[in-house]
This record gives sequence, C-alpha cells and structure tokens, in this order.
Amino acid sequence: MDFSKHSPDRSPDNRILARRINAMMKKLLLYLIYASLLLVCHNAEAQQRIAASYPGIAGYNIPFWVALDTGEFKKLGLEVDPVLISGGSKSMQALLSGGLDFAHTSGGVPVQASLSGAEVTIIGTAANSMSAGVIAAKEIRSYQDLKGKKIGIASFGGNNDIGLRFAFKKNGINPDKDVTFLQLGGERNRLTALERGVISGTIMSPPGLFVAEAQGFSRLGDLNAMGMRYPELSIVARKRDLKERRDLVRRYLRAYLDAVRTMKSNRDATVRVIEKYIHVGSKAEAIKTYDYFVKSISDTLRTEREGLTEFLATLEPKTPGASKRNPNDFIDESVLEAVLRAR
Repeated sequence: MDFSKHSPDRSPDNRILARRINAMMKKLLLYLIYASLLLVCHNAEAQQRIAASYPGIAGYNIPFWVALDTGEFKKLGLEVDPVLISGGSKSMQALLSGGLDFAHTSGGVPVQASLSGAEVTIIGTAANSMSAGVIAAKEIRSYQDLKGKKIGIASFGGNNDIGLRFAFKKNGINPDKDVTFLQLGGERNRLTALERGVISGTIMSPPGLFVAEAQGFSRLGDLNAMGMRYPELSIVARKRDLKERRDLVRRYLRAYLDAVRTMKSNRDATVRVIEKYIHVGSKAEAIKTYDYFVKSISDTLRTEREGLTEFLATLEPKTPGASKRNPNDFIDESVLEAVLRAR
C-alpha cells in the first residue's frame, strides 16, 4: 500500500513522511506474517507425543477410538500413539519400562501387579461391568455340557479368564477341575478355534459376540445379566506420573471424558468410528454394538470399589491377605476428581 498516492499535499516533506509510513507498514506486515508462522510452529511443537495401549478390538474401547478420531486428544496438546497389547501383564511391563504412558486394561491387572510390588495405579475406569457373553459350540446347550471340554481365553489372569471363571462358578462348574483353559489370544483366534473344534467354548464381546451367534454358535449367557461387577476397562498409570507429570494425566483424562460425552451424545458419529476401528460387517452391526455398550461406559470414569473387592477375594487362595486389602490401595482418582470438578 503506497500512502503517498493518497496524500493531498505533494510537498517534499510530506512525500518523505509518506514513504516512511509506507515502509513502516510493510515492516509491520512482514512482522505479522513472521509471528503467525511462529505461532503455527509453536502449536505443532506443543503436541506432546505419548503412547497408550488398548487390549483388543472390542466395544469397550469405543471412547478411546472416539478421542483419537475426533481429535479430543489433540485439542489438549496430545499426539497419542495407540498400541494394541493383548495380555494385561505385557501392558504392565511396557508401562513400567517407559514404553507406554498409559495402559487400558482390566482393573485386575494393575491390582495383581501392585500386589507384586509394581508402582502402578488405576486413575479411572471406563467400564465397571463386563460386557461379554459366553459362546459355545453348536451342540452345547448348557454350562453342564462344557464339563471336560477345552475353553479358549485370551490370556491367563485377563478379562476372559476372570469373566469365564465367574460365569462357571455361577452356573455350577468348577473352573479349576471341570474344564481346561487354553490361552489363544484375541477374539478372531478364538472364533477360528471354535469353528475348527479346537475348543468348545469361549467368551466374546460385541461385535464378535454377534458374529458368533449369526454363525449358529450357542450363547449361554451374558456376564452383565449375571450381575458381575468388575472393572473391565481401567486406565492405568505409573504412580510417579501423578506427581511428576500431573498435567499430562489431567489432559489425558479430560480428553477421554470429552470422548465419552461425544460417544453418548452423537450416535451417528460414534457409529462411524465403530465401523472404522472395529471393522464390523455392516452398519447395522455397528449400531448394534453401539447400543450394547453405550450404557455400560461410565460418564465419570470413577472406579466402582465393589468390583475390585470381589476380585481381591478371588485372589485369596494364591495370594494370602489379598481379600483383606482395601480397594482404595490400588486407585488414585485425585486428578480425575479435579477434572470432574472443573467441568
């Protein structure tokens, strides 16, 4: 912009002044462009790269995927690398070694790790009940028919193991004597083993549960309906991070809570996320999966103590004194409560 052209006074002094103003405006424009570029670079650098594990391709991970897909983490300066780790003990090892910043796993996993001396703690829980069903071979019609049979689980001590033991005890089956557990990994592996007759039963969550049913396999029951209270999906961190990296924990939990809100308020967007990350066979299956899980995901991420108390009781035979431990020994919700108060 040349201000000299618009000056009514063409005297030499005014022309010099106009040129100076013109030069100053150009410098100001260059400065603004430079400042804008610095701001963009700063925002890019402000993204803190972290890693968080998830235990499998199942509906209880929906809030995590929503947070990734809708940018809830990025809004709070977090670039989250999702890491699939099937097996709770492996996720604890990765967390303790620094390979992970957060681990999503069943609540029993950090409890057992803590009892063994690991400095980890539950900072929140997305699902306080186990949303899964017991699936069996087509010829199996009752739990009693499973006596003497092989049962597939993902890993010993994980959600599958805990859930099936609960279901068997509830229905008159001794899990230590009446059946044999085989550690087979994820749901797809177990469904294949069921199809080939390698196992006679397993436990599955939607959408895998629906797929197995559609193939004609028997659905013997649902853990939710049996009244099982257990932290199926907890968020775990190193204890020292609640002191040394408290702001990181705060941002992570806030983003996760925002994702839960989005999940529950925006069905269509969440169904698209389910289609993208779980790879269901159809939109109808995605909707069915959403409807199955939406009520079981906690609005507050608070961990129900009842489920951990019951779990600690199951550890008593192999871990003397476990049943007498207070569940609060394994939970630190101080950051979560601060986030909830600020909402």
